[in-house]
Amino acid sequence: MLPAVANPGSRSTEPAVVVEVQVPQLGERGQEAGQCTIMVSSDVRRRFAHYQLTQKMTTGHEPTNAVVVRRAVLHAKKHDLFDSLRKALRHRRQPVQEEDNDPDGLFGEVPARRTARGSVKDSRQQSFRPSSRELAVIDALASAYAFPNRSDFLNSALDAFLPPLPDDSPRRRASG
Repeated sequence: MLPAVANPGSRSTEPAVVVEVQVPQLGERGQEAGQCTIMVSSDVRRRFAHYQLTQKMTTGHEPTNAVVVRRAVLHAKKHDLFDSLRKALRHRRQPVQEEDNDPDGLFGEVPARRTARGSVKDSRQQSFRPSSRELAVIDALASAYAFPNRSDFLNSALDAFLPPLPDDSPRRRASG
């Protein structure tokens, strides 16, 4: 079990939430790698590839997909981002407008309800080869922080970790 504290440095008057992360003991099986495919946004997928290329040009070594995913999760853990990433994901899925204000909780919340008609998910497949232990940790964190699924969890972590793409618009190149 890995204890984790959600938002320990926040300035909120709410007490810090201690999240218990249950990671199964896998023994030697924990080191075995297997193929895993997740869905990530097109923007995250482009930034993922750009990060790998930039690392290769900088260090001479291109990190594997699994290493990039691992770095993203470790970055989110180091900076205590899991709770805020989940809240941001929920807000993107259900943006709140003035017309939605229900201060008395008359209707309650319906987390699974879509707020827009006909929205098309802008996502692409991203594969990586995590060890059984890495996958168990990822799934335990996603579950502990109440992410809907592994893809949403990793897409959020990758989005927070990966640097933005450089702006190569013609206007910027002309002014540069």
